[in-house]
Amino acid sequence: MTKAGSVLVSTDPAVTLTLSGDVIFASDGGFAGFSGRAVSGSNGPARHAQPPLAAIDQALNEALRSPLDRIIDCAERIADRSDGPLRSDYAVYATDISAAARHLLSVIHSMSEDPGQGHRTIDLAMLAGEAVVLTEPAAEARDIRIAIEGDQSLPANGEERAVIQILVNLIGNAVRHSPAGGTVTLRFGRTADLASVTVSDQGPGIAPADQQRIFERFERANPDEGGTGLGLAISRRLARSMGGDISLESAPEVGARFTLLLPSA
Repeated sequence: MTKAGSVLVSTDPAVTLTLSGDVIFASDGGFAGFSGRAVSGSNGPARHAQPPLAAIDQALNEALRSPLDRIIDCAERIADRSDGPLRSDYAVYATDISAAARHLLSVIHSMSEDPGQGHRTIDLAMLAGEAVVLTEPAAEARDIRIAIEGDQSLPANGEERAVIQILVNLIGNAVRHSPAGGTVTLRFGRTADLASVTVSDQGPGIAPADQQRIFERFERANPDEGGTGLGLAISRRLARSMGGDISLESAPEVGARFTLLLPSA
């Protein structure tokens, strides 16, 4: 973790809110989230004091959301060639920038909002494609192919930002644990009640005794490996907040298959 510093927020002359936190990096050096704290104080009798979460949300809006919105807008204009002809590879880079900015925006939203709110019909297959774009650089660096099999469209009930965050975690884990030159596969499924996407890797697998423990905070299948041990815990919490869950099938030497299950739409 790297110290992100602190900032003093004052939305009311009588009330202050001090924000501090750390940036969390995954084992591959990629961004994995934030760990932060908020401490409120008073400079006198409170007058219309703003709730801490609302103050955090406002501070994040001012500091990060507006610049990210501008980055997304500019990147999408470049990708759409709105301002004139452009080399195809540059347009692809712009699309990747837009996708990465949207994911960072989703992380910011998830820090200050309840992911159980705002459920609507989503396309699970489309969101899986966005998650693949975000994880492809790490996969390419290790010569790992990400393959998508199944439906072109898969309606489900959920929240877009939470689903992308879950799938980035699951795909990122699969990439880290797959051998160089291997394949990570995404497969879609549906029943009358559930829509699902399964992320399979060709890694060493997870022993039965560890398969529940790794969903707990700060737990990892291999204590010597990198990472914070938070990704799976956060992912399961988000999935359950949307009425779904994450299941695991694995055994030593046969790889792991994590499945995100959500209510069908």
